[in-house]
Amino acid sequence: MKYKQVTAMRLFVAGSGVFCCSMLSSTAFAQSTIRQPGAHPDYMAELEPHLSFGVFEPPGRPTGMGIGAGLRLTIPILKNGFVPTINNSVGISFGFDWVHYDGDDGPSLGYCASRVPAPGNTTVCTSLAGPLGGPSNYLYFPGAMQWNFWFSDKFSAFGEPGLALYYEKAQYEPHGSVGAVPMLAVGGRWHFLRLATLTLRVGYPVMSLGVSMMF
Repeated sequence: MKYKQVTAMRLFVAGSGVFCCSMLSSTAFAQSTIRQPGAHPDYMAELEPHLSFGVFEPPGRPTGMGIGAGLRLTIPILKNGFVPTINNSVGISFGFDWVHYDGDDGPSLGYCASRVPAPGNTTVCTSLAGPLGGPSNYLYFPGAMQWNFWFSDKFSAFGEPGLALYYEKAQYEPHGSVGAVPMLAVGGRWHFLRLATLTLRVGYPVMSLGVSMMF
């Protein structure tokens, strides 16, 4: 595991620890609101700049972990969510994440660009198209439903099922590639202000730690 990959993991673990300690220290003084439908901030949008962590291997060839940055915008669509007896709400969330992966493996020799016939009904490769693999950059474009649960005036949690489109370009490959992967995440917010939170998201393909601002 390379130095930058270790650094990315340490940053994520340290940030998660700060989040958990902050949340736990404020829970004892928080007033429970989970049994009070609608008792949560009334906002039109939530903007969340964050650090992005590719803890799991990304889709495609590159391996290892990565680090980057991203932005989420969430728009509430249901003030009172799917369960009418508890304090929950629903929004749609979309944005982007840029993540750089170092890659655990070095570049391979690449794929064969041309072949010539050889004895025994075989062929011989006469030229390569270039090396493959190595470090890579990904752009993810997630879109998800965000189901929020407002447990108290200091803590809320959410689940996010959805889909992420991505563009990937490896350093040693001549062309990038595009694709789509299912995404699934759970997260929590520590409300250090009524309309500002420290937000942790754990899931695939990207995890994040950032600050959310509600408007």
